[in-house]
Amino acid sequence: MPNERANHNDELRDIIDHKLTALREMEDADWSAKDVAFAINDVLKSKWLDRITALQDAREAVPKGFLSDGNEG
Repeated sequence: MPNERANHNDELRDIIDHKLTALREMEDADWSAKDVAFAINDVLKSKWLDRITALQDAREAVPKGFLSDGNEG
């Protein structure tokens, strides 16, 4: 199992590295790194962080040892 997690992390890092390469491409297209960084921040705030926080809060609200029978809600 530990190797599987390490491979998963390596895969994630490779994907992020590939995506961050786009930052350089944006700079080459006359977008400043500062503009790109602020745009990333805006997108994270408007589309991602609220969802991530809500999911995390929902997971934390579920009692330990909870077993779903599929009839909730």
